[in-house]
Amino acid sequence: MKIGIVGFYGKLGKTNYNVIKDSKICSVAFGISRSAPNEGEVFDNIKVYNNIFNTHEECEGVIDFSNRENINSSVNYCLDKNIPLVIGTTGLNSDDEEIILKASNYIPILLSHNTAYGVNVLLDIVNSACKKLYDFDIEIIEKHHNRKEDAPSGTSKLIFNSLKEANPNLYTKFGREGNNSKRNYDEVGFHSVRAGSIISDHDVIFASGEEVITISHRALSDEVFAKGALKALLFLKEKNSGLYDIKDIFL
Repeated sequence: MKIGIVGFYGKLGKTNYNVIKDSKICSVAFGISRSAPNEGEVFDNIKVYNNIFNTHEECEGVIDFSNRENINSSVNYCLDKNIPLVIGTTGLNSDDEEIILKASNYIPILLSHNTAYGVNVLLDIVNSACKKLYDFDIEIIEKHHNRKEDAPSGTSKLIFNSLKEANPNLYTKFGREGNNSKRNYDEVGFHSVRAGSIISDHDVIFASGEEVITISHRALSDEVFAKGALKALLFLKEKNSGLYDIKDIFL
């Protein structure tokens, strides 16, 4: 399978490239990067473009872990080629999500804020815990590298959604400060750390007056996301149009 990588020079773009390069059944068709100085410049025998519509190489699927500003072009390119698309970009707004939803009527698209297998198991665990620990306070702490632009993380939002499935009364509280920061019932606190080169850490704290349970996931390498994205694209290759979730693959 020949795969286009959007966000080629980014941290995850480079990891996607290495994972695909090492695959026995896939290869990189081209790279897309807004920082590419010249259209069609060559990096390790791969042509890198500013604009995905300037590419000429055969492509059978696209992985986009870039910036929300690329979503429209990635979606329209895949619609034009009638090929699957995996989106791991976070920080999307409602307009971006509407574009993706409409396109999924015609091509298979997987949208996930986290393509790691373990995170998706974590979502099931916290859902189950929330049902049983219904009177515990809940806080979510997420930690990422100092270059991450959006906060809170897409994964922490997924965690909250999983909690809310178990208890529809839950609502979010982003950060705390001042003298009137006492927590309220059914409140889920969100806390974002941006420091150094932390890849992706998420802690879900359940606390009562007598005990504390912390459920954690820590990514030790970006490869876990790239391998999940590649598995997702291979999954989509055999599917009809539709909007898929990473749980459709792993769970």
